[in-house]
Amino acid sequence: MVLNKKKVIKWIVVVSLSIVFLGITLSIVIVSQKQLPNDDIRLAREALSAAKEAEANIYAEKLYKESVQMYDSAMGNWSRQNSRFILFRDYSKAILFAKRSKSKAEDAEDNSIKLANNLSKNVEDAFVNLGKKIEVYNKLFKKLPLPKSVFDAHNKSKMFLSESKIAQESGKLKEAEILFKKADIYINHANTVAGKMLRDYFNDYGHWKSLVNDAISSSRGGSKVILVDKTAHLLYVYQSGKVIRSYDAEFGSNWMAHKERNGDRATPEGNYHVTSEKSHGNSNYHAALLLDYPNAEDRRNFAIKKKSGILSRSAGIGSLIEIHGNGGKGFDWTSGCVGLRDRDIDDLCRLVGPGTRVTIVGSLEPLSVVTEGLDF
Repeated sequence: MVLNKKKVIKWIVVVSLSIVFLGITLSIVIVSQKQLPNDDIRLAREALSAAKEAEANIYAEKLYKESVQMYDSAMGNWSRQNSRFILFRDYSKAILFAKRSKSKAEDAEDNSIKLANNLSKNVEDAFVNLGKKIEVYNKLFKKLPLPKSVFDAHNKSKMFLSESKIAQESGKLKEAEILFKKADIYINHANTVAGKMLRDYFNDYGHWKSLVNDAISSSRGGSKVILVDKTAHLLYVYQSGKVIRSYDAEFGSNWMAHKERNGDRATPEGNYHVTSEKSHGNSNYHAALLLDYPNAEDRRNFAIKKKSGILSRSAGIGSLIEIHGNGGKGFDWTSGCVGLRDRDIDDLCRLVGPGTRVTIVGSLEPLSVVTEGLDF
């Protein structure tokens, strides 16, 4: 009886072990039939790495972020499934997320490469266009008495352009594009304000032309006439209808404004005459020719503006406008006078004297000639 019990127990143990072995074998078979996400996640990771190398996180940011999110979902799902009992693990979602991540990463890489190439070309083209705008400023507006805000805008444009080029050379194309746009905004502002100022100034060209023609005509009898072109920064001496001398000239720092009062640093326009000559040693500016500013027209305009309230009651009309020396500084610095180099004022004083007509205008040439056809 005891023997039979031992046999039964042994048989039960054998059967139990067989069942366990069978279960393990079956589990191994079942698990082996399941598709694991290892390869898909590896491929997704490699695709993400390639996309980042192509700077997709900058140039295809949306697609790249979606790919990262899909990869994180795949990893999260894989981790959750691994925590479950082996027979109940299901990696299908992890695999799906990994495949989607890989696909989006590859798209992000392709888009990034295309966009970067386009940006590179766009930025290079933009540099050329911006360079033309800066060239226009330097040719047409640089010497104008512009507001400080315009000078500041021009300088900021050059600064941002320089930084944009550095970024482009470093391969930071997105940053280069942003910096370029800032440069473009500032130079557009500078050119727009300066361009309007120049156009408005040339509204008086018809009047200037009449003054110029009359001055040249008055020289045809042989007398000498001084003609001053403020835009060209030149002083001419005409005789018998022809130029016999020309000198570089500098003016008041506010030379484009109409002279209205004392201290406005504007150089007047109109017909004047030399009233006296101050020789070397008798002038604060080497030598000088004093003009009869203010003339009758200046006084009349001054009185009208004062009466209308444009000028304050305390404003004075000013005086002591001269053609004098100490020039050649390369910028407009006088209080409203016409500044020449010392050797030029000496030469001018040898040619002319008291009574000589002096005609000062904004420009001898129309705006289209002054701007040389440049678009602004």
